[in-house]
Amino acid sequence: MGSTYNPKLSIVKVENLRLRSFIGFIDWETEKLQDVIISFSFKYDTAIASKSDDVQDAVDYKKITKGIIDFVDQQSFHLIEALANKIYNHIQIADSAIQEITVRVEKPHALRFADNVLVEIDGKDRYNTAVIAMGSNIDSEENFSKALGHLQQFGFIMQRTSFIKTEPLKFEEQPEFLNGAVLLHTKKSLSELKMHLKQTEALLGRVRTDNKNAPREIDLDVLTYNGFITDQDIEELPFLIDFIQQLQPEIQVQK
Repeated sequence: MGSTYNPKLSIVKVENLRLRSFIGFIDWETEKLQDVIISFSFKYDTAIASKSDDVQDAVDYKKITKGIIDFVDQQSFHLIEALANKIYNHIQIADSAIQEITVRVEKPHALRFADNVLVEIDGKDRYNTAVIAMGSNIDSEENFSKALGHLQQFGFIMQRTSFIKTEPLKFEEQPEFLNGAVLLHTKKSLSELKMHLKQTEALLGRVRTDNKNAPREIDLDVLTYNGFITDQDIEELPFLIDFIQQLQPEIQVQK
């Protein structure tokens, strides 16, 4: 996460996707397919896609929509709440870049005196799960304590690893590092979280130089976010993989 990190978020919306499903507790001999209207939206950082104009750099909303059609159309669900949640999860796991998801599921004429019944999910009301790595080799214990205080302002620290000492790599003429990681539940999007971590580093005195491996007061990086590996450099530091396996063993990471 360099000092030039500057996300450019855009909203993608798919509105009024009309499908037919069995909704409710069904008598299969008499029940008929019912109309279900689905709308959803999400944000993602379009800085690269808008510059390259290349579909490979964009979130594939067509694939997401097709997936929703496949598991909703002509299928049965007891509750539209469960259906809305399934759609939300489908969108969330489609791409690590996706954030601020909203889902709306409508069931027209479901009640005798009402035009519509609907369920809405706003991702801002839900917690995201992230593993945050911490590193320091300048006043390490003091800066770790300060960093943990800042992280508590971004959400709830549910678990943390032991803090370990590691030898410096690449640039070896410096003190050893204190390293650790926390499992954080947060309502912040990935881009917001990264920006807050960058701000925290600056507040704790970190000054970035041309030497990316220089001593530092604090280094804070998002290793995982909602089950996705978000730091592609973890293979260079095996202890980061150990941290993920301790905090989120369900995520498979190759050493």
